[in-house]
Amino acid sequence: MDRLQYFLYHISIYDILNILPYIGLAYFIIRRFILHKSPIPSGAFGKVSKELLQKCVVLLKKREKREYEAYTVPDDILRALKENIRDEENLKALLCSICGHLGINGDFIKLVVIDELMTDWAGQISTDLAFTTIRLDLRARYTLDTVIAILAHEAIHLHLYYEGIHLKDTWENEVLTDTAAVYCGFGEYIYRGYAVTQGDFALSYNKVGYIRQEDVRYIQELMAMASA
Repeated sequence: MDRLQYFLYHISIYDILNILPYIGLAYFIIRRFILHKSPIPSGAFGKVSKELLQKCVVLLKKREKREYEAYTVPDDILRALKENIRDEENLKALLCSICGHLGINGDFIKLVVIDELMTDWAGQISTDLAFTTIRLDLRARYTLDTVIAILAHEAIHLHLYYEGIHLKDTWENEVLTDTAAVYCGFGEYIYRGYAVTQGDFALSYNKVGYIRQEDVRYIQELMAMASA
């Protein structure tokens, strides 16, 4: 106790400011290299209110025409993409499989794969009923789960478009799309694919999607309660 009092008496604000960077570095090293976790919490990337997630699930429960089983990527597509995640033929097969789960013919969809550092999106979709294009910005840091989650999100956009399910606010509509991806059976891929990952630069971190991993679990809880 005497030593602690002595330490507190003699330490100054200047000393504390000098120590803080070392504490931060130690925190980073422990989480990054020992615990193998992101040094920053996923909450740093934005939080979606539970009220909005509840609103989305209620809307989907009311408007979706059928219940969906959990989606699983076919083994042959999974093996092929594990060997080469940039194989565009197999990426298109993956997209068609995802669309097939939703009752959509993916053959007519054009998949454009790019890798551009300056884009601020992971995937994009444009459609006019007659022709649909999905763009995938395939970054080197993306895992296969991330790619599956991105393509599922874009396919869900098309599904909701066909079903006439939407929210007026653009950001809320993106949250609705992620919620619908979980609702329609892609929950585990969304959960793993939306994890916080190492960014393109040192000490930078990144995630795709509009919801967090904890939001995925909350949506699944809401679904379970609605089905009980």
